[in-house]
Amino acid sequence: MAKLMKPLFINGMYNKEGKRFRVNYFKTVGDYPLWIEDGKPNKDYARNPQDKYYIYIQVGEYIFTNGETEFDLIQRAGYMRVEKEWYGDFEGRNKFFDELRKDKTYEEYNSLTREQINKEQVFIDEYGQKEDVQATYLKETCIDRHIQNWIDARDNGGNFADFIGALCLDELDKCQEVAKVLKAERQEKEKIRKAEIAEQRTKEAEEKAKAERLLIEETEKTFINGGIIKDGDIIVKLADKYNVNIPIRTRGWILNNLAEATIAEGGSVSYRYWKRSKNATGSQKVYDVLFEIRSAIQNKMSA
Repeated sequence: MAKLMKPLFINGMYNKEGKRFRVNYFKTVGDYPLWIEDGKPNKDYARNPQDKYYIYIQVGEYIFTNGETEFDLIQRAGYMRVEKEWYGDFEGRNKFFDELRKDKTYEEYNSLTREQINKEQVFIDEYGQKEDVQATYLKETCIDRHIQNWIDARDNGGNFADFIGALCLDELDKCQEVAKVLKAERQEKEKIRKAEIAEQRTKEAEEKAKAERLLIEETEKTFINGGIIKDGDIIVKLADKYNVNIPIRTRGWILNNLAEATIAEGGSVSYRYWKRSKNATGSQKVYDVLFEIRSAIQNKMSA
């Protein structure tokens, strides 16, 4: 029979208004009654009939989910049991399989690994359904973890005010206060971080602009005194600065194909270009652009 219960969270936010929705009793594991939503399954593509609904854990007058179905609960609880009972811990299991691999061919090791994993799965499927195994799993991996998160936030200035942990210790009111403080601290840190990023970007933009100004000045001197210009982009920038018209096609050619331009002290110009294709040719218009830029710079200096 369906019952109205209060979820701890609605759309990821603490349900401080105490809104309720309909759930069905599933079973009790250890000290915790478990519930599932009433109505349409949570998952459209379930792996099996035990994988359709997320399980809600009841603590006091609230329920919450850690996103696990009955199938997940069986598999993870059983795996935790087999890992502890057979190997001691995670590292022990890794060590076991490392030893299994030692001095064996891939075919030998692969066969033994599959055999061992199949044995594990038989154990998991059997023991993962036992109430005491599930109770231990829920307590150690869910309840205890959330409680520790809350204690860290409450007592040690942790970053996460864990409402589930606070619920388990009947400290939801305190949790709301701590959450507000931590939120204000995060917002202040974020404000400082954004200000630092903005300052850094401004500094980088100023340094880039300064470098560009220096490059333009040096290139202007090269146009007058002679030398080599190895940047088609700076030539286009100078043309724009001095209102020297560059046809669109020539502009693209300079940016993409010009390797370097040589300005002789007497004013003659030449250039080399990258041959991007077998039939690539130079551009006569580039000479006109270089001469016009030099002439514009000379006029400015003599003004």
